[in-house]
Order: sequence, then structure tokens, then C-alpha cells
Amino acid sequence: MKELTLQELKEIEFDILKYFDAFCKENNIKYFLSHGTLLGAIRYKKFIPWDDDVDLLIPREDYNRMISLFKDNERYRLFAFEKDPNYLYPIAKLCDMTTRKDEFGYNNGVELGVDIDLFPLDAWDDDLESAKREAKYLGKNMFYLGLSKLKKPDSVNPIKRFVKRIVMVFCKMFGSKYFIKKILKASYKEEQKGNNYLGCKAWCVYGERGIIPAEVFAETIDIEFEGEKFPAPVDYDKYLTCLYGDYLPEPPVEKRKTHHHFKAYKL
Repeated sequence: MKELTLQELKEIEFDILKYFDAFCKENNIKYFLSHGTLLGAIRYKKFIPWDDDVDLLIPREDYNRMISLFKDNERYRLFAFEKDPNYLYPIAKLCDMTTRKDEFGYNNGVELGVDIDLFPLDAWDDDLESAKREAKYLGKNMFYLGLSKLKKPDSVNPIKRFVKRIVMVFCKMFGSKYFIKKILKASYKEEQKGNNYLGCKAWCVYGERGIIPAEVFAETIDIEFEGEKFPAPVDYDKYLTCLYGDYLPEPPVEKRKTHHHFKAYKL
């Protein structure tokens, strides 16, 4: 297998994005550029130079329709825990299966290709303090899920590594599926019809910053990304400010690096 360069990786991810965009238009599925992908589109009109992934947010009803309507083919496969319980993520990924992705040290349950991340957009509780408690609960279970998938402790500090090993044993006793089910159950509640705040509850890595005013997503606006137009939240400024604060200045040179750790290969 040939290891992909960062540029080759981005080109494959962009092809997946274009394929997904066509699928969404054909099936009237709403989505938004999100996270670092949206930040790159606003700051550079393309990928963040040192970034290596594509992130999209999909309103829950459209997300569920996406899972039921998408048909896998020889090249593209949609992974979601709702359709394959061996897949150990609470969010969906659309993968190019002519490639392979090796995430060091983690057990994902299935073999994945280069992918784009598809995050469900769910309602938080209308009461902000209650929403903050939800975020804390979901973040805790995200942490436990990560430890349940980790093959060995990755801390450099020997004391932290020892503690992490002990907690890992506890998490692995329950298993990754246990924590995924808890996350999904707390993320999407049919009886919870919140109107004030939305966010990606199934991948709650931003804590309280991921509790976004609902009006941010009231409409879509087309913005340029890698020379083409894709939908973004109408109030993308408020969204990015919630997640990143003052998001337009570039970070210091020493922080211009990906936070992901994997290698990707062409089959």
C-alpha cells in the first residue's frame, strides 16, 4: 500500500465531500460545513493548510434519513453505529474504500478508509444550565469511550499512564458499545423538543462551547471551499466564535499542526 501525502489525503476527502453533496441534493438532505472545515472555508476559502479532515453537521431528521437512504457501492461506504454495531463511533463516517486509514492505538471495530465526518445536529435542553449538565455528562462518556477503544495507555508521564491503565480496565469491562449507546440515548430524545440551542451532542468534545444558539442554523448560506460552493450556517460567525473565540487570526507557528494521529494508504 502507498502512504498518502497530506495533499493526496485532502484531494480524496474533497472528492468524498462532492459525492456526498450530490447525494444530499438528490435526496433533499440539509447539511452544513462545520468545525475546522468551516473555519478553513472562512479563513482561507479552502482546507486549513495543516488540517487533514472534513467535518459536516446534519440536522437529526436528515441524519436519520441519510442513514436509511444511502446505498453503499464499491468505492463509498457509509458507516454508522445505527446500521453496523461493530463500528465503534457514535457519529457516521463516509469512507472511500479504495483507501485504508490506520488510527494508531485505537480499535474502531471495522476497517475504515479515508473519510469525512458526519455529525448529527441535535437539540440541547432549552434551559441553559440543564444543557451545560448534559454537555458535562456527554463529555464524560466520550472520555470513557475513548479509553475503551485505546489499545494501551498513551500518556508520557508514568503516573498518568498508570492511572489511565486502571481506568482503561474499568472502561473495557463495559465495552465501547455500552458507552456509544449511552451517548446516543442522551443525544437524541424524541420527547426533548428544544428550540433555543443546537449542537453536536453525539461528539461532545467542545463542552459548553458546543451549545450553539439555534438561530445560527436557521438557514444555509453558500460559501466557497476549494473553488466550489457548499452550505454553511447562516450565522457562521457566531458558530465559529462559540467554538474558537477570535477565530480569524492564525495560531502561533508551533500550534499549526493537526490534532489527529493516523496514516492513510491507497490500496
